[in-house]
Amino acid sequence: MLILEKINKTFDLKPILKDINLSVNSGELIQLNGSNGSGKTTLLKIMAGLLKAESGEAVIFKEDIFSMNNDYKKYLIYWGHQPMVYPYMTTLENLILFLKLRNQNIPENIDSLLERVGLIDYKNIQCYKYSQGMFQRFNLLRCVVSEWKLALMDEPISGLDSKGIDLFINYIKDWQENKRSIIITSHDNSCFNSLVTSSYTINNNILSRDNV
Repeated sequence: MLILEKINKTFDLKPILKDINLSVNSGELIQLNGSNGSGKTTLLKIMAGLLKAESGEAVIFKEDIFSMNNDYKKYLIYWGHQPMVYPYMTTLENLILFLKLRNQNIPENIDSLLERVGLIDYKNIQCYKYSQGMFQRFNLLRCVVSEWKLALMDEPISGLDSKGIDLFINYIKDWQENKRSIIITSHDNSCFNSLVTSSYTINNNILSRDNV
């Protein structure tokens, strides 16, 4: 599904990632650890095709991530730190646009999905009125309604309350059962430790596998 070989990345001539190797198979939940500034977000953005490495190879769904061919992105979803919405569009309008870019239609049961993720009262509300927790719930909704095989999630439970975290964990279980793969970073890994299939830590720009 995903293979990284000898990925190197620098910013302002300062090494961030050195000779990163990683492979991801169907149904895996990979936990990515590291201190602030260690390169976790940079690595996720490289895998998402949002940043380009100086050297190395990255293949996802048999496609070169660094090529001009973006067909693979329909199988990929990225959950980052920044709100991925247009602030003066409503929740529904943002969702319609998101799915249109992925050549998908709004599900017929969208109201029940909005209800489940706690956004039904925000369906026709402009997104600039969101709290951080609402942004995270919208990101969760994006993952629920879209067709993906690999999700890259950067601090997805940050800002979520306990009910939101429980809902997120239940969805992770469903996604794993359906052989979807997830790479996740979080400052609090205790809530999904039992679901992790493998764990890695970035330290001194180098990625190493942990004992799980």
